[in-house]
Amino acid sequence: MLTFKNFQYKLVAALVAAEILSTFEISMAFAALRFMIQDFGSPSAVGWTITAFLLSGAVSAAIFGRIGDMYGRKRVLLLVLAISVTGSLIASLWPTLSGVIIGRIVQGAAGGIFPLCAGILREQVDSKVLPIYLGILSAILTVSAGLGLLVGGLLVDTFTWHWIFYVNAAIGIFAWFAVAVGVPTGARSKLESGTNYLGGILFVPAVVMIMLGLKKSGDWGWDNAGTLGLVAGGLIVGTGWVWSELRASKPLMHIRLLKNRELLLVVLCAALLGLTWNQFQQIWSILLQQPVATGEGLGLSASMSGLILQPQTLMALVGGPVAGWFAIRYGIRISMAFGTLLLSASWVAAAINHTSIPFILLLMVTMGISSAFLYAMLPIIIARVAPMDRTSEAIGMMTVVRGTASGIGAQVVAGLLTVSTVADPQGGGFFPDRFSYQLAMGYIAGGIFIVFVLYLFLSAQGEGRAPSAGEWGDDATSQDVSRP
Repeated sequence: MLTFKNFQYKLVAALVAAEILSTFEISMAFAALRFMIQDFGSPSAVGWTITAFLLSGAVSAAIFGRIGDMYGRKRVLLLVLAISVTGSLIASLWPTLSGVIIGRIVQGAAGGIFPLCAGILREQVDSKVLPIYLGILSAILTVSAGLGLLVGGLLVDTFTWHWIFYVNAAIGIFAWFAVAVGVPTGARSKLESGTNYLGGILFVPAVVMIMLGLKKSGDWGWDNAGTLGLVAGGLIVGTGWVWSELRASKPLMHIRLLKNRELLLVVLCAALLGLTWNQFQQIWSILLQQPVATGEGLGLSASMSGLILQPQTLMALVGGPVAGWFAIRYGIRISMAFGTLLLSASWVAAAINHTSIPFILLLMVTMGISSAFLYAMLPIIIARVAPMDRTSEAIGMMTVVRGTASGIGAQVVAGLLTVSTVADPQGGGFFPDRFSYQLAMGYIAGGIFIVFVLYLFLSAQGEGRAPSAGEWGDDATSQDVSRP
């Protein structure tokens, strides 16, 4: 039983420090965009400071997760933190925008932090209480993202945008020492000759091309040759990667993990959440700041809008650990049902009434709790059913899928919000009307409800055991299941 006396404070504090770095590096950058545009002059060029980090982070999540499984998660986490600090220093000290973008690419190594931290927890924590620890780790992702935006705003208002990188470098150095001292050295999988490194790294250009195509589709349009070429090229390279890894007797990234129904469900659910729930900010930021004269908006300032959304962030801090306890007490399936039904119902309620600030605050509370349940459950399920020596890899794959789906979802929601618009009488342009908001919110509610249906009918009670390496075809005695 988990108590205050046997709680692993030093381990959790070290991993939380690393997690804060990974989220601050993206959220602080958003706060600095306006000031960087003033210095460098091109909004589209400055936008690459975000795009470059996201692309690098998506690749790093899977690659460093797998490397951590192979060479030791603590060792690789320390490497990732060192790389990230180096990126912060490059971005802060280089005098040109190109240098800042290079620094952001290097910083993107931080995308591998969460998969590595989750894998470390599975190594070091009793499986009976592991869900609570993973719930805490998942909650930190949400809370520190909101906190990073606030801290970043204070830094750029008080000093210059360079300070977000100075502070990130300082946090990274602190996190490095915290991990070095607070995280025990864990096991690493047995290294084998013949690993499919060459075919395995095809994953990198495939993800970069697809995500870049999705990112630029908003500027270029879906009928643009560049957009289509990037997405199609990424799909072709991705197909080659899958073919290569399936043929390999010792794949770098084990796609056959998805033979496990629970892991496949996790990936599908991560995709659905990326398509739907991850568009939370896009909808609410527009609605809360939209002029009242349009008949739908609340006309709030940017700072007040951010304040209205804070209950969602704060409730995630509570919801993550509670979700872990709930999973231990009632099981994965009931926990997923609770989170999906409450979150889906919250979006239905928002579609019906999104003009009352007190009601919106109530929705932020329910959305915060329910979304924390879902995001805590996914790594908990992976830790329950994935092989120990593939845990970080599996979580990294889930992260990449969710990130790619988020790019698609952003375009879908943007399109839904323009289905029917209303003009601002004061000449402020066109904004979504009530029907468009209801359409977008209904889309999100429906996607989340599909997650409920998947776990209701396809999950094997949300339980399962971690298969041994041999059952996945990782050793020499099981090559019959390692080939097509």
